[in-house]
Amino acid sequence: MSLFLLVLMMLALGSVGFITARRWPDYFFWAVVVLLFDPTGHLTVFFGKEALGGFYYRDFLFVLAFIPFLVPDVDKRGLLAFRPFLILLGVQLLFFLYHVFVFGYWQPGRGWEYVVRYVLVRERMTVFGFLLIIPVFVMARRNLSVLVNVLVITSVIVYLMYFVSVVSGVELLPLWQAERYRGTGILRYLMFSSGLSDMLVPLSFFVLARKVVYRYRNYLFIATLLMLLAVMLSLTKSSYINVAGLAVASLFLYHRFYRTSFQGVMSVLLVPAMGLLLLMWAVFPEYPSLVWRQIADLWLFITGDAYTSGIVEGRLVNQWPAHMAMISQRPWFGTGAGFSEFFSLRFHPSDYEVTDLPVTGHLAMYGAVGLGIYSLLYFQMWRYTVVAFREIKRKISKLNELDIALFFVVFGWMVKTFFFKPNYLFNELTTGTLLINLYAGILAALIYRVRKV
Repeated sequence: MSLFLLVLMMLALGSVGFITARRWPDYFFWAVVVLLFDPTGHLTVFFGKEALGGFYYRDFLFVLAFIPFLVPDVDKRGLLAFRPFLILLGVQLLFFLYHVFVFGYWQPGRGWEYVVRYVLVRERMTVFGFLLIIPVFVMARRNLSVLVNVLVITSVIVYLMYFVSVVSGVELLPLWQAERYRGTGILRYLMFSSGLSDMLVPLSFFVLARKVVYRYRNYLFIATLLMLLAVMLSLTKSSYINVAGLAVASLFLYHRFYRTSFQGVMSVLLVPAMGLLLLMWAVFPEYPSLVWRQIADLWLFITGDAYTSGIVEGRLVNQWPAHMAMISQRPWFGTGAGFSEFFSLRFHPSDYEVTDLPVTGHLAMYGAVGLGIYSLLYFQMWRYTVVAFREIKRKISKLNELDIALFFVVFGWMVKTFFFKPNYLFNELTTGTLLINLYAGILAALIYRVRKV
C-alpha cells in the first residue's frame, strides 16, 4: 500500500470515527475494542504489516479507541483522583521506564537510535499497549452493558460463520486446518483469532444461574454453545484449559457470593451441557473420542509422560535448558533488546522461542529486576480483584446484575491465567499488553461503579 493511500485511509477512518463517536460514543468505543482483538481472524490474516505498509491493523484501532476523548459528552474528569486506576496505571509507567532505559538502552548499549527503531517502534504494542487502560476505564465506568451487547451480537455472527465454513467448506472466515492425529483423517479447525470469546463462558454462567432478564439472553446462550463446540473441534489442549479455568472460577465465585451448593449450580448447568454433547455427537460423531484423547494427552503433559501418540513434549526437553543457560549469563537485568545476540551454538535458534515458555524466556530477556517490576501489575490486579470481591459481596443486592456478570468475567480471566495457565504468565511482553489492560481497566471501572451505589 502506498503512503498516500495509507494517509488517506487514516484520515477517512478518523473522520468517520469522530462523526460516529459523537453520536454513539459507547457503541463506537466497544465496537472498536472488539475489533481490536479481531473476533474473526480476518484482520490478522489479511491486514498484516505487509498489506498496510509496515503498520498493523491494531495501530489504527488503538488510535481510534481514544477518539471518544474528543466527545464532549464523555466525562474525563477525576481519572488520577481514583486510586485503583492510578495505581494500576502507575506500576505500568514504572515498567515503561525500565523497558525504555534498561531493556532498550542500557543493556544493548546501542544508543537512542536503536531504542527508537527496535523498541519504541517495532515493539510498540508491548511498550505502549498499557495506555489502553485509560479509555477502557473512562468508557467502562460510564457504561458496561454496551460492551456485553456488542460482544454477544458479534459472537453469534462470528460462530455462525465458523460453522458454515466448517460444514460447507466455504470459508466465510479464515481457518487453519490440519490432521490432529496422523492416520485418523479427522481435521482440527482453528480460527486465527477468536477475539474476546473467553468472556462468553462466565457471562452465560451468571445469566443462566441467576436467571437474569437480559435483552439478548438467547443470543448469549447460542453464542456460548457454538463457541464451546468450536473449542472442542479445535482439539487444542490450551483451549480446553481455558474453558476449564473459566468454569471453575465461575462456580467458585457464585458459591462465595450466593452461598449456593456446588451440586445445586451443577444441576442448573446439566441440561445445557448435555445438549452440547448431544449436538456434537449428532453433527460431528467422530470427534468425541478425539476430545477425550486430548484430555488424556493433557494429563500426560502435566505428568511429563509421552503423549498417546508416543511423542514427548519438546518444549520441556529443549527450550528450558536454552533459556536457563541464557539466564545464567545475565540474571538480574537480562539481555535487553539484543536477545538474539546471546544465542549459543549448543542450541537451535528455535529453542530460544519465548512464547512457548514465556516465564523463563522473558526472565532471560528482562532479568529478575525487570520481571519483578512488571509483577507489580499482577500483584495490584489481584489486590483490586479482592477489593472488588469484598465490595460487591457487601452490596450485591443493590448492584446492576450485568456489572456483577462483568466481575465474573474479570475473575474468571484472572483464575484461568494465574492458576490454570501459569506457564504463560508474562507472555504479553511479547504478544502485546492490550488484553491485560482491557481487564485492568474494566476491573478499576467496576470498583468505581460499585462505590457509587
